[in-house]
Amino acid sequence: MSGLWLGAPINRADCVFLLPNLPCLPNQSEALEGDVSASQLIELNGNHWRKILTIMAKLTTPNYSDWRQFRENQLFSKVGLAFSFSQIERYKGLVFIVGKTFRDSAPIPDFADVYGESHLAYSAGSYIWTPYLDYRQFPNLLIESLRERMSEIPCYKH
Repeated sequence: MSGLWLGAPINRADCVFLLPNLPCLPNQSEALEGDVSASQLIELNGNHWRKILTIMAKLTTPNYSDWRQFRENQLFSKVGLAFSFSQIERYKGLVFIVGKTFRDSAPIPDFADVYGESHLAYSAGSYIWTPYLDYRQFPNLLIESLRERMSEIPCYKH
């Protein structure tokens, strides 16, 4: 995978999403410096990344009704996006492990709490294993359930 990091630096991120797929970027040097915005990613990558960033915003915004504004203006100052497990191994905050790609590096423990009904997420400690960030796999009901769980995690600060 890649050493690419987007959004809030690891030492300032409220949480990190570990993602299996890299987006198209405006140019590699801007991205490596973290100078890519949510609107740029949506413009370059279309509806697919709009959905990904929307689910991230809905999960992490302090005020759920303001998730659109949060996505456009604050998401990348609060949330880090990693694309390799090695990038988050020492991170002590809340980590969303997205999809199944990283399940060998970070398997779901047997004692993990389970969230959702037909679409499932799991949590143990400061890790949350989620389906891929797409509405077919990650409906609003699962988002609401995870937001409740996140409010209970000491390392997560809204």
